[in-house]
Amino acid sequence: MSINVFLSEKLPENKDKIISTLSFYKNIHCLNNVLSIGTPILNNKSLYEIWEVKDCVEHKNINGINISISKNYIFGYTIIENIESYDKLKSRISSEYFNIFNLVNQHKMKIVKIWHYLPQLLKKYSNQKTNYSVLCEARENVYKSYYKDFNYPAATVIGIEEDKVLIYFLASACKSYDAIENKRQISSYNYPQTIFSEKPMFSRAVKFTPSDLSEQKIVISGTASIKGYKSMHELEVIDQLNESIKNYKTFINTENNSSNISRVYLSKSQVNKIIEIKELLNKKFLSKKYIILEGDICRKELLVEIEGISNV
Repeated sequence: MSINVFLSEKLPENKDKIISTLSFYKNIHCLNNVLSIGTPILNNKSLYEIWEVKDCVEHKNINGINISISKNYIFGYTIIENIESYDKLKSRISSEYFNIFNLVNQHKMKIVKIWHYLPQLLKKYSNQKTNYSVLCEARENVYKSYYKDFNYPAATVIGIEEDKVLIYFLASACKSYDAIENKRQISSYNYPQTIFSEKPMFSRAVKFTPSDLSEQKIVISGTASIKGYKSMHELEVIDQLNESIKNYKTFINTENNSSNISRVYLSKSQVNKIIEIKELLNKKFLSKKYIILEGDICRKELLVEIEGISNV
């Protein structure tokens, strides 16, 4: 077994080999190694996303990064509070990113994906930039130090109603690591500046082979209704969901794929469409293999986004 991700209504009794347990509530907090990520669940009363590994897991805090570590994996997270200004938040994110990369490099692993949950994602500061801008600028500062090519980790960025910033990541000891782009889309780091003045530096997906076996895994970045670099089907959530699924399926086959676990993030303004959205998703994904969460997307005209992890 590599890393096994599954959804469950109950917490596992034996947690020795559980590297991460995520819950989905409005507030960001961690209690008994269960991390709530600030995105309320919309299609179920309560579910946990559980990440299980082959070896026993140890929990530590190193330089403010809370980690769960096994022989071949690290799951880690940091929570940033007391956001005072654009520049101070940018400095805090850069600092946390450097701490994360230093930690992972010390253990000779590679980061395969980083998740980000930011308050008021598109609200503008006095300099006309947003919290999404903050993240992109802070990340670019760090990536210039660590990457000489475009083999960036996959990523997800979601806006939440909390007043804290949550960043968490998955790292693996890898036999192979391949950053993958989507043939239907322009790479995010090559977007024209009319889309974002900052560079969103991430790969559309990362395919990797963990050191403990030959089975490949793929982690897919947050995938929205974008073709080329343009947003498609402005403010039409069902059409956007169909476009997002097309993008998602460039990486994996979702039909009868029991290894695929997906999250669908839906703008709060579209919660009234939840029945239609579930009907569509049930035609495209196995019904117990996805979860719908409330969250904002990085462009104001986009209403829905999909991410996931699967065997290859």
